[in-house]
Amino acid sequence: MTQVLATFHLSHGPKNRPTLVFLPGALIPPNAIAPVTRIVNLRAIGVGWLEGAGPHDLHSVAARVAVLLRELGPTVLIGHSVGTPIAALAAAIDLRSAKSNVVGLVLSNSGANTKGHGDVESVIERVLQTWGPPLWKAMTERSLGSVCPVELVDSFMTYPRRITAEATAESLRSLQQTDLTSMLSELSSLPTAVVHGIRDPARTLYHAKSLNNGILGSRLVVLETGHTSCVEAPDEFAKVIHAVVEQCLRAGTGNTG
Repeated sequence: MTQVLATFHLSHGPKNRPTLVFLPGALIPPNAIAPVTRIVNLRAIGVGWLEGAGPHDLHSVAARVAVLLRELGPTVLIGHSVGTPIAALAAAIDLRSAKSNVVGLVLSNSGANTKGHGDVESVIERVLQTWGPPLWKAMTERSLGSVCPVELVDSFMTYPRRITAEATAESLRSLQQTDLTSMLSELSSLPTAVVHGIRDPARTLYHAKSLNNGILGSRLVVLETGHTSCVEAPDEFAKVIHAVVEQCLRAGTGNTG
């Protein structure tokens, strides 16, 4: 039986516009993008893809996301960090279906693979050996290039209680083994923005360009942020989403009415 994904309602919006689906990075709460989705005034849900029994490898999670998309209709997928390859893989599955639902992509703070991302193994070791509030706090501080917004502090410190160290480690090992390079061209029909934080301690501009170059017609946006651009620069990130949605509407794919 396919595990049903945990979903969290984030914001309301017009019924004739696409739904935003946020796939956060490991340990990032699904509501982390809520301030952004309220700015763009669109329906949005966050996905707690690390919850439950799994499996939590990226391909299995992407397959479950693709099932979710069938229920939602026209959707813009927003991937952050580990959520970015999940978004890309889910979009590819959806595009191969008889009736596709993904109409746009926003891929942030990630890359086509982990080449040059030298600390994944050490993060996995820390997750398995030191799981608990001190680690969650340290990982939050590492992800954010600025102080965590007050409304999200509690979520960042308590959401990891809903997931396990083993699930997190499984997803990170899968990230190490995943290389999107050969499949990114499949996504070139979708309006896509690739977002990079110039102060990101985990991912470099090279990683962002690996996505941007692989998806023909995608737009690269560089922001003055660390590893969690949607939290650190909500107004700028909202503009990126708005531009993708507008591109969808011009193409005739983003209107659900």
